[in-house]
Amino acid sequence: MIKSIPSIWDETVVLPPSEIGEVAVFARRSRHTWFLAILNGPSARTIRVPLSFLGPEPYNALLIRDNKDSTAAVNIEKTVLKRDDSPVIELHEGGGFIARFSRK
Repeated sequence: MIKSIPSIWDETVVLPPSEIGEVAVFARRSRHTWFLAILNGPSARTIRVPLSFLGPEPYNALLIRDNKDSTAAVNIEKTVLKRDDSPVIELHEGGGFIARFSRK
């Protein structure tokens, strides 16, 4: 008998500027915590990501992004963001970005 594995994700949202073969931007929620992931394709780019998926309250955000000077390094930042924010994210060729949003 095959048993199903319960999902840890309560919700998944694909966000602009996702484009097949170019860049994937999606947010996933587990209970009250959101995770944002960006997987970049073959060209370096700068994108603005709307955080409209967040609830109305401010969130503690942990952001892990490509380092401008080295493709082998990342920058880690802690900040507070809200659903009205749209952070600008610079991505290396084949780079990415991840973030965790926890309610304050």
